[in-house]
Amino acid sequence: MPDTTSTVSNAEIAAMCRQFSSLLHAEVNILDILEALRAQTSNPQLREIIESVREDLEMGRMLATAFSRYPQTFSPFFISMIRQGELEGGLDTICAELAAHYESRLDDAPDATRRRGGAGAFDIESATSLLRWMLTWVAALLATCAMGAGVLIYAHEIGSLPGNVTANILLLSAIIVLLGVVILARGKRR
Repeated sequence: MPDTTSTVSNAEIAAMCRQFSSLLHAEVNILDILEALRAQTSNPQLREIIESVREDLEMGRMLATAFSRYPQTFSPFFISMIRQGELEGGLDTICAELAAHYESRLDDAPDATRRRGGAGAFDIESATSLLRWMLTWVAALLATCAMGAGVLIYAHEIGSLPGNVTANILLLSAIIVLLGVVILARGKRR
């Protein structure tokens, strides 16, 4: 994570947005744009943030989500405008509007410092990703339980498995669910 003691000024954000807009309008690849912006900025904090945003994009995150990881630098207004530009397909226009906004506030304190202390923004993409991950594991657990139940029923039918089929199915299902809980708990800690 970049150093949070230095600040990024409105002028630096305005310049970044202006260049971003121009390069998007010229249909330059977004990863190349971020590499160019990182190389051109003189602020070490902003350089690190841009590099981190680029890495996030390479991992498949949305641009607004990547910027939202730095609330000390980018205000909720900035992040929501970027998200709107991504969803509507007019990111170059949005970046130009953001540049004009930040250029009109050059003498003011950076927008991100005006936020209420400790107020975090809800990130719908992260919440959706977590829900998708959880549902995937639940579906995998249910499929494994169904497969195990089928194997037990088949084994009981041919006479190679002694005992009550229902008890065997419940026992197998409980073991599989407990293993799934252990796996989910380990994954949550990482």
